[in-house]
Amino acid sequence: MANRTVKDAKSIHGTNPQYLVEKIIRSRIYDCKYWKEECFALTAELLVDKAMELHYIEEYMEKH
Repeated sequence: MANRTVKDAKSIHGTNPQYLVEKIIRSRIYDCKYWKEECFALTAELLVDKAMELHYIEEYMEKH
């Protein structure tokens, strides 16, 4: 998986900061179209800039 934490990232509560979000939620984020098209491979600074551009966050569920 290419969604790795940089080697010099600061540990939070003794763990990788990425693991502060539950695995199922991380998987849903990494699988969503927005992440793949807009956020994949952004640096921390660029990710913050991208987050500032958001007007709202909407949960979306596909009907099967």
